[in-house]
Amino acid sequence: MTGMSEDTKAYVRHVMEAKNLSATALAKLAGMPSTTLTRPLNDPEHKFALSSTTIEKIAAATGISLASFLSKLGTVRELERVPLDENWQPTPDADGEGYERESYSPQIPGAIPELDAKAGGGEGAVGEVMVLPVGNGTISAHKILDEWRIPPAYLREAVANPDRAIVLGIQGDSMLPNYAPGDRVIIDLTEHELRADGVYLISDGYSEPQIKRLQRIMFTVPPRCRIISDNPSYEAQEVDVDGVKILGRVAAYVGRR
Repeated sequence: MTGMSEDTKAYVRHVMEAKNLSATALAKLAGMPSTTLTRPLNDPEHKFALSSTTIEKIAAATGISLASFLSKLGTVRELERVPLDENWQPTPDADGEGYERESYSPQIPGAIPELDAKAGGGEGAVGEVMVLPVGNGTISAHKILDEWRIPPAYLREAVANPDRAIVLGIQGDSMLPNYAPGDRVIIDLTEHELRADGVYLISDGYSEPQIKRLQRIMFTVPPRCRIISDNPSYEAQEVDVDGVKILGRVAAYVGRR
C-alpha cells in the first residue's frame, strides 16, 4: 500500500468481501449515497477520497474497524520481480493446467506468487506459460511475476490454506467499481465449489479466467446460479452450477499496480 488513501480503499474492499456486499449495498447499509463509495473506489487518479466520517459509518454499520484491519494487514508491500528459473521448481506431480501452487517454491519464506495471468472483469488473459520437460512428457504452468509478502495473521484470516493462495491482477471493466483494472486480489485455490455466494475466479472450461459474483438460485433442480458483473452495464447470466468451472474464490484485495 502507498499511503492512507490506498489503505482506506483496501479497508472498504475488505469489508465488502467480509460481508459479501457490493459498494452500493455497503453504502446503503451505512446510510450514505452510493457515490460516496463508488467514486473513490473507481478513481485511479485519486481525485476522490474516503472521508473519516465515511470510514466511521462503515465501521459502525459492519463492526469492522479501520484500526483492526490495519493491525492485521501490517505492511503489504510488493517485492522485486523474481526470475522464474531461479525460484520456481516444477515437479512431475504438476497437472499442466496452470493456476496451481504445488510446484512453486518461493524464494522469500511465506510469500505467495503473482502469476502471469489476469482475472478478467470481462475477458481474462493467460499470459506467458512455461512448458518444461519432465520424464517422457511435459508440464506447463504460468510464469511467476512477483512474490508478495502478506502478514501471516491477515493471510490466515483470508484463506483456508496459505500454501494454496495466489495473487492475480484484474483487467477489464465488468467488475467496476469494486474491482478496477490494475487491482491485485488474492485467490483461494481451495474453493472449487459454490458453497456460499461471493466473488470467484471462474471459467466456462474454454475461455480465459474471469472474476464474477456468483449467486445461487434457491430451489432450482438441477442447481442454478447467477453470474453477476458488478458493473450494471453488463447483464447477469443464469446457468447450471455444474456448468461453471470454479478455479478459486477471491479472498482479499491486496493492492493496485
